Amino acid sequence: MRIKIGIDNLESQKLKDARVALLTNSTGISGDMRMDLDVMIENGIKVVKLFGPEHGIWGAAADGVKVENEVDPRYKIPIYSLYGNNLKPTGEMLDGIDVMIYDIQDVGLRFYTYIYTLAYTMEACGKHGIKFIVLDRPNPLSGKIEGPAIKKDLESFVGGYGLPLRYGLTAGELARYYNDVFKMNADLEIVKMNGWNRDIYYDQRGLFWNTPSPNLPALEHTILYEGFCLLEGVNVSVGRGTVHPFKYIGAPWIDDRLYDEMKKIPHPGVEFRKRVFVPLISKYKDKRCNGLEFFVTDRNKIRPIEMTFDFIRLLKNLYKEDFEWEFDGKYHFDLLIGDERYRKGIDEGRSGAELSNLWIDEVETFKDIASKYFIYGR
Repeated sequence: MRIKIGIDNLESQKLKDARVALLTNSTGISGDMRMDLDVMIENGIKVVKLFGPEHGIWGAAADGVKVENEVDPRYKIPIYSLYGNNLKPTGEMLDGIDVMIYDIQDVGLRFYTYIYTLAYTMEACGKHGIKFIVLDRPNPLSGKIEGPAIKKDLESFVGGYGLPLRYGLTAGELARYYNDVFKMNADLEIVKMNGWNRDIYYDQRGLFWNTPSPNLPALEHTILYEGFCLLEGVNVSVGRGTVHPFKYIGAPWIDDRLYDEMKKIPHPGVEFRKRVFVPLISKYKDKRCNGLEFFVTDRNKIRPIEMTFDFIRLLKNLYKEDFEWEFDGKYHFDLLIGDERYRKGIDEGRSGAELSNLWIDEVETFKDIASKYFIYGR
């Protein structure tokens, strides 16, 4: 049975005469593969403004690149960027609307910026008395919760709101959590899905993967991204600018020793091979990188964060003269992982398995809190 997502359950009659704003991007697709904006207009919903997150409403801008406001070329509706001069909609942007609808496919990981655009927009709508509707979509990585919770002094636009690294909630559940725990006072409505449960991954109920951002072209890349995004905090390429971002990992100074040492560490659910690649953007642009290519063999057994900790520990041990933590006032790795203890533990030579024990209590605490906001069972 194919999951029936939120856009397919939206009752357009409820929005009759309402002035609607739509916060979306290229993942805002209905079950029959039509854009949400088209579906809404065809059903008589009066969409007067559009808003887009990082990568823009078309999902085409590179990571970290500011996106400008524009106008939709077909419907002549103004598009406001929430990843440009403003991360939160201003009062002027919200003027003249009655309802804000959020319809974006997230990836279920704390450092993905769409969930902060969700939070900031909910907060603004709560302040201005604008109804907020979330058209729910699956958490593509299932309802599993894993990884450390973000610490207050490390909060940023890639981590906040007390979330563990893999938070296990749908967008609708996350919105309920935000609204209650952080007192956003939004008039919140969730248009629920049918057919999703907490045990399944995105591809197990007939949905097609609509690339949520340029560097996550498939679900396999997203599974690896849980751990390998942390490598953005060290001086290696994660394969941005190749056909397999977050599957190709390397640097010009890496040699075969890394492969040999990684093979000695048991990591279930994954295989890897030696790989040479040339990134066309980002770190080591146009330079030959030596490293590894990873393959997910069992998504239920793989431990991407543990594997990444071991990978970094080997880099430090094997390439003392070349390895560096990225630092700009704060360690970027700390902002991504959300806790200084993990970088320090790697520096001390602790294994990924050892370090993963540090978050056990935090995960249980978050589960207790988050379960109050579950929509799709326990």
